[in-house]
Amino acid sequence: MTLLHKLPADVILEVVDFLELPDPLSLLLTCSSLYSLSNGRSFWISILETTRRKSPIACPLHADLSQYTLETLKGLVVSWMRLQKNWGLPFPQIVHPMTSTRLTGPAQILANVQGTDILILNMGRNVVCWDPKLATPYPFPAIEVGVISLISVPVEVPGVCTIALLAEQTQDTANRHVITIKHEERKAISFTTEFSEISVFEGDLDSLILTEDVVGTIVTVNGQEDCIVAVSAANSNVLLSDSTSVLKLNRLVDTNQNLMDCFSYKGHLYSLLEDGVSVQIQHIPRKSLHSGHCEDSSRYISDLLFPEGGSLPLCHPFCSLMPSTPLYGISAIFVHLEWDGESDDAKDFTSFTFVPNTLTHASDDGVSSPLAFDSPSVTEYVPGTIVDLNLVWADHAGCNVLVVIRDKSAPPGLLLVRYHPETKTTSVHTLAVPEAIHLKDLNGLCVDDTAGTVYLLDREGLFSTLRYV
Repeated sequence: MTLLHKLPADVILEVVDFLELPDPLSLLLTCSSLYSLSNGRSFWISILETTRRKSPIACPLHADLSQYTLETLKGLVVSWMRLQKNWGLPFPQIVHPMTSTRLTGPAQILANVQGTDILILNMGRNVVCWDPKLATPYPFPAIEVGVISLISVPVEVPGVCTIALLAEQTQDTANRHVITIKHEERKAISFTTEFSEISVFEGDLDSLILTEDVVGTIVTVNGQEDCIVAVSAANSNVLLSDSTSVLKLNRLVDTNQNLMDCFSYKGHLYSLLEDGVSVQIQHIPRKSLHSGHCEDSSRYISDLLFPEGGSLPLCHPFCSLMPSTPLYGISAIFVHLEWDGESDDAKDFTSFTFVPNTLTHASDDGVSSPLAFDSPSVTEYVPGTIVDLNLVWADHAGCNVLVVIRDKSAPPGLLLVRYHPETKTTSVHTLAVPEAIHLKDLNGLCVDDTAGTVYLLDREGLFSTLRYV
C-alpha cells in the first residue's frame, strides 16, 4: 500500500481538490513531506478554487488565482477561515477599529461589486462610484439618473460589472440607465452609462431584467395570471430587436400576499413569485428571451419549509432580496412581516425565506436550464420588525442577510440571518456595534461577505465601516 505522502505532488493536489477547509490545512500538519506542499502556490490555489465554488472569497468573482502571489493566496485562505469562525459566533465581534467619514450629504448604497473596493452610491439624483477602503469617490463624473424606482441584480463578467436602473419620468415613460463599472486589481478604472427613454407598462409588481445581452422589465398586474415581459439590447454592441411578450404565471397575482422578482444566470432569465406557501420559479431560456418568446418557459415549485410549529397566522409581504449570483446556491430571499395573533399582546416577527438552487451543469445550448430548484425553501423567524426598507441587505452569496430589527422589548439590533447550504438550516447572530453607532438613525447598510465588512450610512451622510475579519 502506498502512503499518501509518498505519492507524487500532482496526485496529492488532486486529493486536495476534494477537501474543504480546514481539512487541507490539517493535512499539512501530518508530516514534513506534506507540509512542504504549503510552499507552492498550486496547493493554495486548489484550496481556494474548491472554496469559492461554494462561498465567495476576498477577490473578484472571475479572478484568475494563478496571477496571485503565494502570500496573497495564503491571506485569502486565512481571511475566509477567520470570517467563518467569527460570523459563526452568536455575537460576532469587530476585530479592527471602526472608521468613519462624512459624505457631502445623505446617501444610499445601491450595489457592491464583488471582491473589490467598489460601492455604487445614490446621492440625491446622482449615482456615484465610491471607494470604501479609501473613503473617497473615484475620479469619475457622477451619473445623473433622477429618482430611482427599480434596480437590477448586477451582472458580472471578468473585469466588468453591469447594473441597470430605472428612474420614473412620467406616467408612460421612464429613464433607463445601464451602468458599467470596469475594474482591475480591486479598483474601478471606468464608470459609464448608456441612457435611454423607454415606454413603461402600468403594473403592481415590477422587476428589472438584466443579462449580459438583454435589459428589460417584467410587469405584473394584481388579479391577473399573466405578466408582460419587455426586453431590448443591453448596450449598443448587442444586435437585438425590441420585443414584448406574455409570460403565463398560471396563478393569480395578489399584491397583498405575493412578492415577485427576477434574476439572470448565463443569459437565462428566472422569474420568482412567492405567496407565503411556495415559490414558483419560471425559467425563460436564453434563446426564448432573445427571440421575444417568453411564453416558452418551464416551471419549478419550491415549497416553503417552516420551523417547528409551522407558519404564523398573519403575514404581510415586505420585500425580496437578490444575491449577486445564484452560483453559491441561493436564488432569492423573501421577507415578510408576521404576527402570531390579533390581540394587543401579539408578538411581531420578521420571516426570511431562502430559496435554494443547484447547478445542473447542463450543456450551454441556450435552452437547457443551468439551474435546478429541487429543494424546499427554508424560512427563519426573527422576533421583531424591520426598522426600514433600506436597512436590510443580502450579501453576494445570498447566505447572509444583514438587517436592523426592532423588538418591542429591546432597542434595535444589527442582526445577521444566515443560511447554511451544507445543512439547509438557518441561524441568527447579533453583530457587535460600536456605541457611537445609533442604529435608529441609519439610512442604509451593506454587508460584503468577501471582505467581512459591514458598511453603515446614517441620515446625515456619515459613512462607517465595521470589520469582522
